[in-house]
Amino acid sequence: MTNTRLPRDSSYLDKQSIWIGVGTTLSGPYARIGAEMKQSAELAIEDANAAGGIRGARVFAEVPDDQSSAKIGEAVAGHFCERERLLAVVGHYSSDISIAASAVYRRCGLAMITPIASNPLLTERGLQNVFRFTNRDDRTAQAIAAHLYDRLAKRRAVLVESQYAYGKSMSHSFCDAFRNIGGEILTRKTVPVGERNFGPVVNAFPSGFDFVFYGGAFEGALLLKAMRHAGLKQLFAAGDGCWDVPNFLEAAGDASETGEGVLVLAATPAIGQVSGSSAFAQRYERRYGPIINYAVNSYDATRLVLRAIGHAADAKQAIPTREDVLAAIRKIKYEGIAYRRPTEWDSKGDNVAAETALYSIENGSYKQVAKICQNAEIQLRS
Repeated sequence: MTNTRLPRDSSYLDKQSIWIGVGTTLSGPYARIGAEMKQSAELAIEDANAAGGIRGARVFAEVPDDQSSAKIGEAVAGHFCERERLLAVVGHYSSDISIAASAVYRRCGLAMITPIASNPLLTERGLQNVFRFTNRDDRTAQAIAAHLYDRLAKRRAVLVESQYAYGKSMSHSFCDAFRNIGGEILTRKTVPVGERNFGPVVNAFPSGFDFVFYGGAFEGALLLKAMRHAGLKQLFAAGDGCWDVPNFLEAAGDASETGEGVLVLAATPAIGQVSGSSAFAQRYERRYGPIINYAVNSYDATRLVLRAIGHAADAKQAIPTREDVLAAIRKIKYEGIAYRRPTEWDSKGDNVAAETALYSIENGSYKQVAKICQNAEIQLRS
């Protein structure tokens, strides 16, 4: 198992060790998803150490809890910056924390790769130390909007958005994408984070809508249940905040398979679609239980960081500096298990190989119904 805190003695400064940071959430409503990110990173580090480490140096990770707080995330980032031998960061989980922490990392020259955070603002600020492994909200929104309009002939939407960074980003991106292809947003409702009573929201929906699009996460199951309780059978569509087994799939229960059902996007194809993903999933599940979200992304992002450190170490014939590692990450072409194409970065630090998958819910499980590549090619499930 990976060490999750730095040792108190001088072994941290041992030149025969390499350290990375994993910025994630280990308490609060995101705790299970954050733990999955940590555990996936642990497996990647285990693999590196089993293969002899990096030029014989053993790899360790420090994994503090950012507590789903941008303020604490900034403090975690400051802590990582102070650790002189810590060479790069995998994280953070949420967009708001990733945006806040990335500016701190810039000041100390730490490269950051986020496996999951999707708000476009993260890579729109010109920070040369920031990389996003997953897909962006504006691109995933275009994918699901096109599918709803072109494939499902949906024209009139009700938009419900949650008041936090991801919810606002996903909702804004979907609104723009759907309108740009000819769709109509009949009304737009904003709900506070943690809202539980969706009866008044649902009762205020206008007549004649084709579907609801929800931009948010934990409140999605309650919104869907309120719709079905009110007798509304229209399709419920959502961003990847609802691609979450415990917090949406299990919480929604039978409501997800009544009426026109559910369409949820995710920035990773189904397990088994990319070589190596099934073997990883089996290994993960033997150790930790079922995958609930973006475990493959977190595993790949960590392996990519370690591969870049290895390239930098080989070039230098010694433990590299943060600057060496950042340069190696920029140049890397990494083939992993999340996406079919090798990871490469565009000028903003976004992954050109990232894809969007669309899922329905059938027999209590997410079932992939389409996959949209960066070139908007749509592959329907046969």
